[in-house]
Amino acid sequence: MADQAVARATAIAFLKAHTAGVLATVSGEGHPHASAIYYTTDERFSIYFLTLRSSRKYAAIQANPWAAFVVGEETVPQTLQIEGPVSELRSDEEKQRRIPDLVKILTSNSTYYAPIAKLDSTESAVMWLDAKWVRWGDYASPLQGTEDVLTEIKL
Repeated sequence: MADQAVARATAIAFLKAHTAGVLATVSGEGHPHASAIYYTTDERFSIYFLTLRSSRKYAAIQANPWAAFVVGEETVPQTLQIEGPVSELRSDEEKQRRIPDLVKILTSNSTYYAPIAKLDSTESAVMWLDAKWVRWGDYASPLQGTEDVLTEIKL
């Protein structure tokens, strides 16, 4: 297992260097659902994202708030896995802290943009995944095998 301080710093830098990942939820009927999301984060591995209140992901979160999230890199084989409960931010102050960065990410591509960035606030929700479990996977060391590849980050 890698040094915790180094693994944590590397994992946070990796998470902040990316803006898209996959959120996995489970519906009230027990059906899995995975969605690509754009996100922002903080030093606690929290994931903030926008979603439609009419989406499958929103319905699944309402039925079962525990979710898994993953970011991966193909060119340098690294992954970050996060699990925890997801809730909707209700405080106007907290939403206003997160929305500008989320809209910036959603509109950063000059050719394409995520349509949710232009939605009315009554149709969309700012969501927060409160990280309770984090695992950093760094497969970048050649000939390392499987030893010291995965590090569970203590929160």
